[in-house]
Amino acid sequence: MRAPVLKTLIAGLVVLATTAAQARLITSCSSEGTNGDLKGSSNMHSSMPIASVSKVFTSLWAAERLGLSYRFPTQVYLTKLSDGTHNVHLRGSAFPYFDRVMFYFLIGELNKRGVKAINELTYDENFEYASIVRTKGDLVHSSGEQSETEIMRELRADVTGLKTRYAQYVSRTQSLVPEVKLPKSVSLTVKNIAAQSMKVFNAAKTDSSFILRSSELHRTLKELNRNSHNFAADKVFERLARSEKFDSYMTKMVGAADKEFDFYNGSGYPEFVSGRKVYNSASCRTVVEVVKRLTKVATDQGKGLRYILPVAGSDASADGNSTVTNIYLTNNTDDSLLAKTGTISQSVSLAGAALTQDGVVFFHATSSTKDYTSIRNFLSSIIKTNGGKDPLDNYKARAFVPFDENSIQEVK
Repeated sequence: MRAPVLKTLIAGLVVLATTAAQARLITSCSSEGTNGDLKGSSNMHSSMPIASVSKVFTSLWAAERLGLSYRFPTQVYLTKLSDGTHNVHLRGSAFPYFDRVMFYFLIGELNKRGVKAINELTYDENFEYASIVRTKGDLVHSSGEQSETEIMRELRADVTGLKTRYAQYVSRTQSLVPEVKLPKSVSLTVKNIAAQSMKVFNAAKTDSSFILRSSELHRTLKELNRNSHNFAADKVFERLARSEKFDSYMTKMVGAADKEFDFYNGSGYPEFVSGRKVYNSASCRTVVEVVKRLTKVATDQGKGLRYILPVAGSDASADGNSTVTNIYLTNNTDDSLLAKTGTISQSVSLAGAALTQDGVVFFHATSSTKDYTSIRNFLSSIIKTNGGKDPLDNYKARAFVPFDENSIQEVK
């Protein structure tokens, strides 16, 4: 019987075969487990665009600096007015998945505290909101932002349509979080909704507060990698960049030289700098080292890579589309490929871990535009050379919900 350590993605063995299909790859490399040597193409130390594979880097940075059990806090301040209504203020923390689902969970909690009529609902510059953030096109597939006005409009719409939408929310959500007893109905009216800077808001003049916490960080990372969500990845990256430079982190913790990576954001979506389109880039070697370190960090924190990167096959069935499943699911990769895709105009990439009978293979590969076949053949060669696939044991995908049974924290 194989040692359980293989299932935690710590060790592995790979023999990199050369085929005609692989020769079409722009770059490729792989490693013998987290401590193995790197093997691959002659240009594996050259920095190249990696597109959404950038999200693996963002995930590592977040896992290491915040911890996979971290929860994004939104502090909710309550002030009761003489007419029995309340003022409510939301102090955010750049939680990228604060959506209608999270808002309706908050409304249920406000009702429990006697808040059913709000005079002023305000939010600071760190509060993010979009009603359907997980599927809103300009947030998922570009570098869109939600302005203060858009946040106000979407909050207003979600209050106005509360009766019908709340019933839909309970119907869709309760079975996903059975440990949380959601109210069957809620009531809320809001007179005014507006942004209010943290510099202006005076917490000392409020009556009470509590903290609405997101589900654990690994759930956020898993979701942004599954659906390749640009807005979510960029918000996590920006949050981390407030206290540490990404370049410094990469040099210190991953040992990457300046010439081996160049990042502008956390998602990999192109940006314009001085009128020139620029892309996140990294060498094949650096990408594999990041995947290996992410695996170690996740394992050290009591998780596995399956909690952060999408699993080809199973994850799509739990929560709709999964980029790695849509493109790379085969009989060889079903439940044995944990990876992140990347696509830009001139190339496609894939990075992650393949589970084989001989061990775990950490890899990165880039091919020309829409040439997914070369990468599929590269994966097939790795898996077949190492005795065939070794699917995850007892893996059950979970649909994403932005809160859980530990999301309410009282403030003493």
